Amino acid sequence: MANAADGTISVIKVINADPNRFFAALDRSAAQDGRLTTGSEPRSVVVSPDGKRVLVANRSQDTITWIDAKDQRILGTYDLRNSACNQPNHERHFQPGALAITGDSRYLLVTRYLSFTSTGGVQRDDMGKEGVVCRLSMDTWSTAATALANPVVVRMAPQNSGFLDTKGNATYAFPNQLHSIVIRGQAAYLPNIAASPSGPLYYKTDTQAFVNAIDNVEGKPGDDGDLNLHLGGRVPESGKQELYFANLDAIAFTTQSGGGYAYVASGGSDLLVKLRVLDNGALGFTVNGTTTRYVDLNDPDVLATSGENAGKNPIGLVINKAGRLAYVLNYVSRNVSVVDLDADKVVKVIQTESLPTPGSEAEKILVGAELFFSSRGNFVNPSGIGSSRNRMSEKGRQSCASCHPVGLTDGVIWQFNTGPRKTLALNGTFNPRNPLDQRIIDASAIFDEVQDADFNTRNVSGPGPLTEALPCVVTPGYPSVTESTIDPDHGLVIGQWHDFAEAPCIMTAFSVPNAGRPQPTVELPGSTVEVPGLDAMKEWQHYGIRTPNRPLTKQELLMRGGDPAGGVDEADIAAGRQLFQRARCSSCHSSGKWSASSKDFISPPADSDIETEAASTGANQSQFLYRYLKSINSYNLNVTGSGNAIEGYPAIGGVETDSGGLKALGFDFNGDGKGSGYSISSILGTYNLQPYYHNGACETLRCVVSDVNHRSAGLSAQTDSLFDPKAQAVLVKFIESIDASTDPF
Repeated sequence: MANAADGTISVIKVINADPNRFFAALDRSAAQDGRLTTGSEPRSVVVSPDGKRVLVANRSQDTITWIDAKDQRILGTYDLRNSACNQPNHERHFQPGALAITGDSRYLLVTRYLSFTSTGGVQRDDMGKEGVVCRLSMDTWSTAATALANPVVVRMAPQNSGFLDTKGNATYAFPNQLHSIVIRGQAAYLPNIAASPSGPLYYKTDTQAFVNAIDNVEGKPGDDGDLNLHLGGRVPESGKQELYFANLDAIAFTTQSGGGYAYVASGGSDLLVKLRVLDNGALGFTVNGTTTRYVDLNDPDVLATSGENAGKNPIGLVINKAGRLAYVLNYVSRNVSVVDLDADKVVKVIQTESLPTPGSEAEKILVGAELFFSSRGNFVNPSGIGSSRNRMSEKGRQSCASCHPVGLTDGVIWQFNTGPRKTLALNGTFNPRNPLDQRIIDASAIFDEVQDADFNTRNVSGPGPLTEALPCVVTPGYPSVTESTIDPDHGLVIGQWHDFAEAPCIMTAFSVPNAGRPQPTVELPGSTVEVPGLDAMKEWQHYGIRTPNRPLTKQELLMRGGDPAGGVDEADIAAGRQLFQRARCSSCHSSGKWSASSKDFISPPADSDIETEAASTGANQSQFLYRYLKSINSYNLNVTGSGNAIEGYPAIGGVETDSGGLKALGFDFNGDGKGSGYSISSILGTYNLQPYYHNGACETLRCVVSDVNHRSAGLSAQTDSLFDPKAQAVLVKFIESIDASTDPF
């Protein structure tokens, strides 16, 4: 069992394998008190079918650890970053996502978690990125580190999503967030959250529910396309509501060859999606091209799936050998749903852990997690009037976690209203050493509260404003506004507590604070406390997001009984820290959140802090907090033809236009000295949070420090201490090591 937070795997001994009397415990006789240190952030563990070897993917370490299954001894480490798996650029952070082994124990497949640009590809483009799976040959008889060898890279191209954009054009999506892979016969299947970022943002096209396939895994493996499960949600079965399948997390099969069925866990929509498996292994929908069956694990109207039986955020799935029962692990509700696959119904729910004490901070955080991971949402509604369900997106299309997996980043540059914008990792919003220290939000400082994210719930994941104004609940300070186009059926700001019938008349990013406003509430099973949902999401973001750990050093691995071959050099980290200080990088990247951007007011901000670009300049008209912008000349960085390139690196940056074709925010177009630059980004855990810059101009930290405008931004007239490429490489080692345990400046 992988323990991502401490870099180990636990050796579990099965004492009684009888399903009715199953008992297992930590085998403390193995390794160091039952744990093996494999590397930073172990995320996937597989055992070879012949029972001889255990393999572990260490995401932050960029390694695979090779273990003798009999005596629990580490045999060696495979370096993914410097292997052919990571071509053509070994400076990229591979981040192994998932592992799978062929039935004959001859081949190992490893996914690259996030997608990078393909050759000639650019950011903010449906066709710009590709998914990667690397196949390695295995010799389970060998005890040498070379037992993993002969890498073969399979590149998975963007595919037609089957949905049209707002102009009626076809859209494409590339596979991304490859955290799951299952081999069946000669095919491998990869459920994932595919991204379609070209824009303008549209809830029907932004994220897709792809199951990609690779064929001939033991021969010459190749990309075998995908099935977009969202297409099977367009026409529901009789008696069911139209729902889509956000955040595919796991897949399992009723048979291991020939025809049968597959089930896929939709972690965002709380659904188990059923697919038909043809004799040749191809996947299809159960009814026709627009309809496939789903099992709702979280239906409040059904006793078997309501209250303490609700399955929230299903992330794991296994099917028994007979192919008749599925066991679904639900992360947020802390239980397992047992599904009868003959009837496609939940027949039992097993609680795995107690829920937090009612009224506690832990309860607020869990409610925040529930809503962050949910594409639907179920809320307390005493009157039964109005929309108290499915408010988190339009019919379950996506959740906050679709783009912010576990609160971090999907690595995608999206065409947002203000311009090309990388999905920001949320771990750097608050200072973990000072909970009162909050960063100003978004690259262009267009939000000042976490609760302002409700605009994204409404306008990105939902259908946006109404076409005609409706009566609304008057907002204090605006007595004359009695009608509004704010949608009453989506989002987490409502007109009055427990009243879903009418929306508030006013919602703004700055003038009316959104924290503490009337909002839907959630009551967890066994509790009588109604927790306000929007504010709970802020609490989860504040306290519930874990920054990924840095790679372990050679010395740390050796001291903990691991293989030092996969470690980094402590001396390089120490030298890099000195360079970081000497180059005055800390003038921008300081404090526990590693960003000098700190909110210094109680909302709302002063009117004098709020600016817009003049309409006559042809620039985007969104408001921004100009005091929080810092220019390092990164507007149009690494964009073809912009004249703002980083020497030696490809022009992959997203073009600086907004959703309507206007000039994106980030430059002072009207010359008033108040529009250039971006809110200083956090570099807390940044090694695992690529790409870099708001428009994705760099995919590696080496590229970032090669940008002379950036690396000399804190130096004034001082000499550039990082002109030497060797010094840049050492600095990168320190930046890669920054995590929550690193002492800030």
